[in-house]
Amino acid sequence: MKSANWPGPDRNVAVKTLQSVADEPLDLVAVYGATAFDLFHVSDELSASYDDRASLVERISDLAAETRQDFVRHGLFAGLRPTHDRVEYKSGTLDGRKLLQVYCGGRGMLLLVDTDEPEEPLVRAVMGLLSV
Repeated sequence: MKSANWPGPDRNVAVKTLQSVADEPLDLVAVYGATAFDLFHVSDELSASYDDRASLVERISDLAAETRQDFVRHGLFAGLRPTHDRVEYKSGTLDGRKLLQVYCGGRGMLLLVDTDEPEEPLVRAVMGLLSV
């Protein structure tokens, strides 16, 4: 999936950077912009938990759209500075894993990680990758 929102972080650099700060292996790294998303990394375990790749892509696409809308709504109603000057994130759970949703500079990144994974190092790494 080639994103319509590039230039953005390099796939290999992004995955290596995030793996270097994570305590546990990453299950998912997906980058999205205003109109498209790109799967940078999907673990074998996560892939196996879906019937096929199309089901996984559909789920991640829906998540990216929901996340994008949440952050846009938040920005519209919170009276915050322009998006490129801030990083926003929230965490939740998905399929028994921690879901980190990070939004910075008009782009976002979805990460699925172990539930005990510390958030701050990953958010800082994502901020550096997305603000390029």
